[in-house]
Amino acid sequence: MPWIIGITRVAVLIVAAFGLYWFGELFISRGGVYRLAVPRYIVIFLVTLYAFNLITGVVYLGVLHRHRAATAIMTWTQVLLDFSVVVSTISVTGDSNSVFTVLLVIVILEAGLLLGLPQGFLFAMLSIVYVAVQAWPSDRAQVPPELWYDILIQSLAFLFTAFISGYWNNLIFRLRSFQREILDNLSSGFLITDRTGVISAQNRAADEMLGLPDGSALGRSAIEILRPESGGECPIMTALRSERDFTSFEFHAVTHSGGSKLLGLSTNRIYDKRHRLTGLIASFADMTEVDTMRQELHRQDRLAALGELATDVAHEIRNPVAVIRSAVEELQNSIESPEKVRKLAALALRESDHLNRIVRSFLDFTRNPVRKHDVFDVCALLREVADSLRHQYADASALSVELRNDDLSFSVAGDASQIRQVFMNLGTNAVEAMDRRGLLAIIVAPAGRSIEIHFDDEGSGLAPDQVARMFEPFYTTKQSGVGMGLAICMRIVTAHDGTLRAVPREQGGTRMTVRLPAARNPQTE
Repeated sequence: MPWIIGITRVAVLIVAAFGLYWFGELFISRGGVYRLAVPRYIVIFLVTLYAFNLITGVVYLGVLHRHRAATAIMTWTQVLLDFSVVVSTISVTGDSNSVFTVLLVIVILEAGLLLGLPQGFLFAMLSIVYVAVQAWPSDRAQVPPELWYDILIQSLAFLFTAFISGYWNNLIFRLRSFQREILDNLSSGFLITDRTGVISAQNRAADEMLGLPDGSALGRSAIEILRPESGGECPIMTALRSERDFTSFEFHAVTHSGGSKLLGLSTNRIYDKRHRLTGLIASFADMTEVDTMRQELHRQDRLAALGELATDVAHEIRNPVAVIRSAVEELQNSIESPEKVRKLAALALRESDHLNRIVRSFLDFTRNPVRKHDVFDVCALLREVADSLRHQYADASALSVELRNDDLSFSVAGDASQIRQVFMNLGTNAVEAMDRRGLLAIIVAPAGRSIEIHFDDEGSGLAPDQVARMFEPFYTTKQSGVGMGLAICMRIVTAHDGTLRAVPREQGGTRMTVRLPAARNPQTE
């Protein structure tokens, strides 16, 4: 339908432009002699009519192009102007025998498509009456049969055009109503935009989620309607610019009232037959209740985990407490032996420190990691970690810490101090697994929309049962370890929407891999 409307509008605009030129030639003749056998005021009126129709026609095309629809008053005004221009052109170029009579069909087609079946028949009847009046001879007693035949053929053509265009209008209206009913009865919000991000359609759920008045988003840019609370780029514009779709992308959007709402957004780009991007469909759901349920489940899982941890803590605490009790009881019977007292006191202090480490590690594990959204360079952070490891193990001459790809720059968002804690823990574990000798390689590499950091050591490797349990709290293979380091690392990485995994290396040793989402930078995407 848009291309048919475009053809009708362009045709009438061409006639208007031709009329302006033609009337101008007649009105401004050389020598000041008017060659048009009509009063001057009629010529001025017709020129004004053509010029006004030309201007309004261009404006009408612009409105249709931008908003995909126009108001009823604007459409009625435009069709009446087009009809007036065509009738005027026919009248001054040969009455009913004018070649421009066919333009009446275009006006009827325009009226039926834009206004409906009754309006199409109205303009068809007006055209029939006009043609009949223009063609009717002054001597009514001598009406040739050919004239009746011509009027009948033209009338049938006008009525058939009105019926076809009105039928199309009714069919399109029913299809749009059916589409609107489907969209408005969906619980998810829908926005349909063109390739520049201007919204051409939305449903009731989108208005309710974003707090918009009904239909107020039409013709506006998606930047105004779907604004992230973080101040970043609108995901719809990002998808159009980068030609990449989002799937269940969660972000906090600013509502019309100034509030915030968590949305889960998915996009689907629209292409034409030549695979040119023409628009985008964005569907989103209100994730507020889901997020509340997710947090509640997380709290319940955390309570269950704390129950299991309490059992493990009680088991871990029991041993040092028993040792301290035995040492104190022995001290009561060994006061006269200073050497034995010193040994028992040292034993009690060592076990007290061990007990303190258990409690501190337990508190670190149960405490929620504070998630910041600062963007930092992970390569610069790894350079600091590598320098700290070299300084920490400066006495280990057989140890080498190598950072690869450190000349690159990869940005992630989060808490740099917590991520540094993870890297230091992984590096320390790797060095101790190699007995302070060998090569620790820290490798940074992009992985799609994420960044991977590998810690490769040359230790004895991992047994299958160790891989399955190494991230459990209080599981350790060290003689003096508490077994909470990797569990805390896992919690921190998970809080940053990342992953942490361990795999045995083919060359021997272990690879610990931290995978973190790359920070989104709209200017470089």
